[in-house]
Amino acid sequence: MSKVAVIGAGIIGVCIAHFLRKSGHEVILYDQNDPGTQTSFGNAGLFAQHECVTANSPQLWKNFPSMFSKNGPLTIDWFYAFTHLPWVVRFIRNCTHARANHIAQSLSSFSSHAGLAYEEIFNEIDVSEYIVHKEPIYLYESKKLFDKDQYSLNLRKKYNVHFDIISKDEIAKIEPSLQRIYYKGIILRGENFTRSPIRITQKIFDNFIDKGGHFTLTKVDSIFRKNDSLFLKCKEQEHQVDKIIVAAGAWSNVLARTIGDNFPLDTERGHHIMFEHNNNLISRSVGWAKTGFYMTPMEDGIRAAGTVEIAGLKKPMNNNILATIEATARSILPQLGKVKSKWMGFRPTLPDSLPVIGESKKCKNVYYAFGHQHLGLSLAAVTGKTIQSLIENKPTNINIDSLNPYRF
Repeated sequence: MSKVAVIGAGIIGVCIAHFLRKSGHEVILYDQNDPGTQTSFGNAGLFAQHECVTANSPQLWKNFPSMFSKNGPLTIDWFYAFTHLPWVVRFIRNCTHARANHIAQSLSSFSSHAGLAYEEIFNEIDVSEYIVHKEPIYLYESKKLFDKDQYSLNLRKKYNVHFDIISKDEIAKIEPSLQRIYYKGIILRGENFTRSPIRITQKIFDNFIDKGGHFTLTKVDSIFRKNDSLFLKCKEQEHQVDKIIVAAGAWSNVLARTIGDNFPLDTERGHHIMFEHNNNLISRSVGWAKTGFYMTPMEDGIRAAGTVEIAGLKKPMNNNILATIEATARSILPQLGKVKSKWMGFRPTLPDSLPVIGESKKCKNVYYAFGHQHLGLSLAAVTGKTIQSLIENKPTNINIDSLNPYRF
């Protein structure tokens, strides 16, 4: 078997490392931060296999005015957009009906294998105390918002996302603590969430180490070939390996450039607020369509997380977005406690909102697995299974043609 370096110890990299180690490879996981403490730490906790509708859909134009404000589910720093115009143009080109259908079909096809891949992991690693089998609900403030979202709902139906429309009275029975300021909602059938995304990552990581995997806490600066051998460089040290997987999230393209690749990778900045725990205030993840976030009962409080901001890696945390999340969360759930913490993370995203999964054409035995936008937790396990199949050149029923790194 091969000596494999996996760069990136978020949920994607940890799942890749798990499957490769289990298959008999010698696996070394590299990251400059502790496993699961960066972008994988702060998500809303949903295993969102339903999410085949992305930000770049034909509906974007209906929401165009809100993109200039702090109140919408998608906001854009227009100075950043102007300085990164080629990426923005590519993003807009994916906002047609034909492209939205292709993206939804691709995500649906890939995510249909996600549950089985996680089942394989969780059959070995007990995470039952962190998984809640309560179906999320997504609420609309008004008939206007509900009607505007019909395109997305119909696209989900087309690709076998199971949901039911629920009335105001039904919502009140399911979650009685919510203020009745909603019009109606949907309940996402067969889905669940985690009370602690970081615990899920850490449990898989701990199992990886216990079963013989290795972890190096350092930054990987570059990848290169020397005398037909493959190396990665960390500080001034060179490490020879047989294969490398780049799963470094929003920073993956920095490494790709060191071997001559260059992908249109950017970031969806996501924010969250943690509120002090209120016992049994809500029992499940509750989404709010107007501002595009979910409130999820976590082990250490209630987390309001979500929204998409296109503003790059350097701009500081957006306090306007955080203020909107807090104000909206309190209007829906007035009993919320004090704010415990605020957070921002960088979700890696490509202009078509599909991940990059495949082998480099520039450097043999280097593989890419990044760009999962806000679906990293949901798609981590199936990504790990897919990378295992690619590395071992084994047939798979997981179709990744649309995730080809060189599709741009």
